[in-house]
Amino acid sequence: MTARPATHPDRDSTMLSRCDPNVELESASGPGVALEHGATDFTIRDATSADNQQLIDLAAACSMVGDISLRIDRGPDFFALNRLEGQRWTVGVAERDGMIVGCVAISERLAFVNGRERRTGYVGDLKVHPAHRDTRIADELSHYAERVCEQLPPTAPVIITVLAGNRAMERRLPGPRGVPVLRRIGTIRTHSIPILWRRRANDPGSIHIASARWTDIGEMVALWSRVAPLRQLAPVLSASTMADWILAAPGLDISSYKLARSSSGELVGFLAVWDQRVFKQLNVVAYSPRMKAARGAFNLFAPIVGGERMPRTGSPLNCVSIAHICVPGDKPQVLRALVISAYNELRHSGYSFMNLGLDRRDPLSAAMDGLLAQPTDVNAYIVTTRGGVIPEYPDERPLHNEIALV
Repeated sequence: MTARPATHPDRDSTMLSRCDPNVELESASGPGVALEHGATDFTIRDATSADNQQLIDLAAACSMVGDISLRIDRGPDFFALNRLEGQRWTVGVAERDGMIVGCVAISERLAFVNGRERRTGYVGDLKVHPAHRDTRIADELSHYAERVCEQLPPTAPVIITVLAGNRAMERRLPGPRGVPVLRRIGTIRTHSIPILWRRRANDPGSIHIASARWTDIGEMVALWSRVAPLRQLAPVLSASTMADWILAAPGLDISSYKLARSSSGELVGFLAVWDQRVFKQLNVVAYSPRMKAARGAFNLFAPIVGGERMPRTGSPLNCVSIAHICVPGDKPQVLRALVISAYNELRHSGYSFMNLGLDRRDPLSAAMDGLLAQPTDVNAYIVTTRGGVIPEYPDERPLHNEIALV
């Protein structure tokens, strides 16, 4: 993507990247595009900081429907999450009669694809207000994202993730009305682990867990550089870029990272335990009939074992997300030791769940056995062509996906 000197978003329509304050995305569509089929119907344009509250309201209106339907509160800063999503990023909005009724976010990351460093694109936050559901709005936001992604190399993979069972998005996969055709490349399973009784690691004497310090960052990045090429779409990290990312992430600190060491002191794995409530709070909208019954049983049992009750409808769901999982695929016992250490520390702290995402094909998934994790699947797709060019497709290595950035 082409960079130019950064300006403040109030004076320029592109949003800036916190990871690199000297870089911004080129405008994909200019100051606004009025559509031929309705010149005053709606406009697609780049977001500005003045749109913050309307985007927060839009996110709140677009609930995620499932066994536990959730509303996401992105206040006080909608863009706080976007700033973490890549080296360069932008948000586009659909505006109708002065009201923002849709949005889409696009980011660029340097990531490993088939073991090599590649520029990659990510499309997310595609939302249309329920009162304005209109294929034209979703289509034009998709075309906006296409235009932004033209600044990537022609064969660079562009990825989008879709909650399994989202029928509205699944109808768009074949590319109706000229929108991009998407092909599934894998499924990420979010494991929501209820925090209940104290648990014991399988081999507590062989793996030692401790909180990270800044002096550990070089060792952490060295392990990441060995593990990440074996996973698809894991970001490329150096000591400086990882440190900058941690410092930029609200609610995260180096002490949020847990390190696993062997009995000889070798670093064999790490992950971050991230409380995101300062910029992304999940609120319960509804429970499915099955989950209502499960919640009743859970809430009777939880106080007996020292767990937190599941909240009532309309209340926040207090949980943490696991980020930056770095464990070799043949060492699920290391991931389990890290997860159980974090789990035990979170007991009696007000959290109900710990959320962790792994490719369904990932051998590390064995670490979840017996933890009573509730699964939610998210499918990952790749744009099949851009400008008639077929992208580089990821092979069968497990996908790396940061569910904390969704």
